[in-house]
Amino acid sequence: MSHTNSKTERTTVMRHLLAGLGLAALLAAPLPTPAWAQGAPQAGQNRQQARPATTLDAVRQRGHLLCGVNGGLAGFSAPDPAGVMRGLDADFCRAVAAAALGDATKVRFVTQATVEAGLDALAARRIDVLARNATVTLTRDAGRPVTPTAVIFYDGMGFLVPRALNVTSPRQLGGRTVCWAGAAGPGTAGANIESFDSRHGLNLTIRRFDTPAEIVTAMEAGTCHAFAADGGALASRRVTDFRAPDQWLVLAEVISREPLAPFVHAGDDEWRGLVFWVTHLLLGAEYLGVSSANIAENLGHADPRVRQMLGVLPGLGRPLRLPDDWGARVIGSVGNYGEIFERNLGRASVFGMDRGLNDQWTRGGLMYSFPTR
Repeated sequence: MSHTNSKTERTTVMRHLLAGLGLAALLAAPLPTPAWAQGAPQAGQNRQQARPATTLDAVRQRGHLLCGVNGGLAGFSAPDPAGVMRGLDADFCRAVAAAALGDATKVRFVTQATVEAGLDALAARRIDVLARNATVTLTRDAGRPVTPTAVIFYDGMGFLVPRALNVTSPRQLGGRTVCWAGAAGPGTAGANIESFDSRHGLNLTIRRFDTPAEIVTAMEAGTCHAFAADGGALASRRVTDFRAPDQWLVLAEVISREPLAPFVHAGDDEWRGLVFWVTHLLLGAEYLGVSSANIAENLGHADPRVRQMLGVLPGLGRPLRLPDDWGARVIGSVGNYGEIFERNLGRASVFGMDRGLNDQWTRGGLMYSFPTR
């Protein structure tokens, strides 16, 4: 191919990508409708259609993604003062919508009171994906018609304590009252605490509450000495739920492993693959230095991995039944994983969380993107 033709091709791709990222006003001519969007039902069209064969078909026919979220845990998913759902999980849902529909705004958030309720809603196909601080466990994976995708946040059960208690490790809580919230039964947070207590002989008093709000009240009244929950949730609640956040401390040590991942319907490998690869695209973009701020300049990047990720080189769309530029639309809409983490949970947020295990593997974390090729 001549240099002139190569330049023309790159210019055409750039125009298409920028239009998809909401920058159409900068372009002189309209772009054709992508092949994947052709044939979409129009307003007034007969709605008596055959049941969609796949989740992707259902989402496209409906015109928006139904995403199950916590809805009350700031930093992960909670409405801002204007009523817009914000957080890491909320932005992940937007990333899936950008991939599936080409538009990150085409998502409706469906609040789920508990993880179990969310999994039931997913099994009943009332939602398309559950992104609700859900730990991947054997019984959740094998016990329902749902399946986890890729881990988007590595967490662990931790403890929030009053600074006045002057402890630096949960092993110093001997004889104290530790409180947790949730449904009773095996495999719960309570079971984690009981196991920890048994291993270390701490003689803890373990109390269960129905809701985190009840524990906050008990902590401030002094009837609970420690609040046990996932560390990410504790970091959020310390800032948003306690009247004097600086009087409380989330201990660094955790007592369990809690890999949090979105869940989807079991048996739809195409949809599972789409949600799985959205996660790895976000991680891979961060690793390769591609962000929402530099997409245009990276369209001509010397590294073919970058050009393929952005759709300049073909290949990443067809296996998922997506346009080749789906990666550019995702990154342009929500940023890479690092951008999402920092604005919702990290230094750019009120929580100031360290990346820790959620950092890239090159910086000591566990986040390792599978090759998008």
